Amino acid sequence: MSDQIESTSQISAFIFDLDGTLVETEQLKAKSYATIIGDLNGANTPDHRVIELYERIVGSTDEMASRKMIDEFNLSDLLEPIDGELWKHLHQIRMDEYRNTDGAPQRILENVYQHNIDLLRDQKRLGRTVSVATSSFSDEANRVLDVLGVRVLLDDIVGRDSVTNPKPDPEIYLLAMERLRVEPEEVVIVEDSPIGTKAAMASGASWICVSTPFSRQAIESSTWLDPMWVVHDPAKLNETVNRRIESIDKN
Repeated sequence: MSDQIESTSQISAFIFDLDGTLVETEQLKAKSYATIIGDLNGANTPDHRVIELYERIVGSTDEMASRKMIDEFNLSDLLEPIDGELWKHLHQIRMDEYRNTDGAPQRILENVYQHNIDLLRDQKRLGRTVSVATSSFSDEANRVLDVLGVRVLLDDIVGRDSVTNPKPDPEIYLLAMERLRVEPEEVVIVEDSPIGTKAAMASGASWICVSTPFSRQAIESSTWLDPMWVVHDPAKLNETVNRRIESIDKN
């Protein structure tokens, strides 16, 4: 890449997902769910069925994941409603467990996806606007981004609590673009899951889906994803990004 954006480039902004894209918090979250649900069911050991379920729904919001866990593992009688919602109780105890163990700062730093962090830094250096649009709530997103040391680079952060409809609805990406004052044709979205990529596609922006060991099976099962813009090998990320930008600028 050159040290500055060519004046002819249409792309002025990159929007990144957070969980599973900048850091493998998806797997860390799954582990904390497994621990909590194992405790709730009296096994006192992590329930590995939970991780298998989470792999299938990777990219879901905390609410969607919690509701699925409650239904799948018959947890309704083991939880007390918060604001009339059982999922909020499971979410609360899971977050308490997560922040103290699997989601503690050192664990987050051990699970960084450096290739995507480097891409974010490179795009910022080139003069493009960079932001994060995530299914995590804003307080947790800010915490993780601070741990990663990239929050100071971002032009904006849009969390789950900023929108009504979660991914795969495009609302969060449309809001992110509105707040950045850019149009979809000026944007590349970087995702890691089919759910997030479906939201990116529906927003009208260009997209790149960078798989992880945790999301790869779900990605490969999604036959509607164009493999030209799916990256399984991080060494090919920059090449794919350059091809994506060139393909847009030629149109």
